[in-house]
Amino acid sequence: MRKIAAHYWLRPDGSIGKFPIVTFNEDNQIAEIRERDTFREEASLELVNGFLVPGLIEFYSFPASVVQPSQIKKYLNRLIISGVQVLGVPNDIYKNVNGLSSGNLKVFKLEQFKFPVEDWVGFEKIQNANDSIQQLKKLTIGNAKVLGIDNRYGSIEVGKKPGILAISNLSYETFNINHKSKLKIII
Repeated sequence: MRKIAAHYWLRPDGSIGKFPIVTFNEDNQIAEIRERDTFREEASLELVNGFLVPGLIEFYSFPASVVQPSQIKKYLNRLIISGVQVLGVPNDIYKNVNGLSSGNLKVFKLEQFKFPVEDWVGFEKIQNANDSIQQLKKLTIGNAKVLGIDNRYGSIEVGKKPGILAISNLSYETFNINHKSKLKIII
């Protein structure tokens, strides 16, 4: 069992909570979530600096002309480093992408979806957004709903395995995430 505490967290309803303690079972599934008014130490508690958020959910946006395995692998590694833990992939390239993805990235097949090719992926999109919290919500619960996987991913809730990220160096008054903000993959 693993228990993680932080200063803030993104609640399932999109609001921001203080001093969460998230307990995981052996399979990294969330077993319990508690909030406290103040931070206090307790046995086996791992303190993570910053703002806890679920793993990001993205859609494959690499040029269709790029099919070389080394180029796809490089793109997938960039996604993982950017906090993406779930990726929606068009049906026509699903086999190539799924065969090259690591265990850290879950790949879901999409039917009839076309997404614009974008320069920024995952956390980069949040850092460059005019409203970083809205972009964060889109890349978590919003995209989970679009993919129909919001029962497992997209929010920090008991029974889910969304992956956990921590964002530090942000403004805690406005929760503005910018280029100085740092991302750390926790689970």
